[in-house]
Amino acid sequence: MKTENDLTQSIESKLKALNAEILHKVGYPRHGKKLLDYIARKDREVAFVKSIQNVNTLGTIFKELKRLSCFLNVNALVIADKFNDEPMLDGVLHIRDRVGVVKIDTLNGITKGDKVYVYEYKGMYYVKIDGEKLRGLRIRKGYGLRELARTVGASIKALQMYEEGLIDMSIEKAYRFMELFAEEFEEVLKEVDIFRDRIIDPHTHRRSTVPKEDEDKQKLLEAMSCQGAEAEAFNHLPSDIIVNKDGIRIFMTIIDNNIDAESAITKAKENRAFSRLLDGIATNIVKDSVPSELVKEIENYGTTLKYETITRGGLKLERELF
Repeated sequence: MKTENDLTQSIESKLKALNAEILHKVGYPRHGKKLLDYIARKDREVAFVKSIQNVNTLGTIFKELKRLSCFLNVNALVIADKFNDEPMLDGVLHIRDRVGVVKIDTLNGITKGDKVYVYEYKGMYYVKIDGEKLRGLRIRKGYGLRELARTVGASIKALQMYEEGLIDMSIEKAYRFMELFAEEFEEVLKEVDIFRDRIIDPHTHRRSTVPKEDEDKQKLLEAMSCQGAEAEAFNHLPSDIIVNKDGIRIFMTIIDNNIDAESAITKAKENRAFSRLLDGIATNIVKDSVPSELVKEIENYGTTLKYETITRGGLKLERELF
């Protein structure tokens, strides 16, 4: 049985084989559930990477990852063995907003030259097609729009949209085309990019899930809202609050007496790493009860502000950070 360290090394080697640069290996939380394992870069775009045995799309980790990805406009790739307790199909990308999920065997196959042609979204399976090549194949085979639509059981409008590249094709419909055109239809199929291909639902509403007993985060969210900033709270990141104020990102980590000094320093370091890689400002929000010597150490990893000052309305973001 593979250990966690074996799995980590395996994923790291596969990412490198895909020319994905590992920018940062996430080191916080040090214990317990972690939202991300890596921040990577593929084709000049930053991506979040998470490995997990079973993806539970209704679980807190997956929901928080979706919120993080949507809030920062950064795609996430989850590598798993099961999807909602069911074994995953090889060669399929599961898409949920900005989060894509693939089986580890699929990742391994891609490193060896295999390609992914199928994606799943909301329980339906699709293939991407090259509309111009489909039109060329139809004409080459002597089919008019109406005749081909009737033959494969599609509407003329749907066939036109396929050829114009406006919609993808269901796997069931693709089988009908395969039956008609055999291997020639394969030239019409387009590869699915496991890092970039996502479907963003504009009607999806983010909602921070802050436990009622977490008064600190609640008050910070309220303080940011009063200053006209958009903010999200997170429970499994070094950044407790991420703020967007006039297009500027602020990564806030709360330092209090609930964690030991070593963990506090690690948290501040990780928050700074996040902010640098994601073009933001690292900010340590320190409670009055934190010892002065720890505060001094924390100051090395970002702007340090007093929690009590912020939550009482005595601080303006523009004056302190911009």
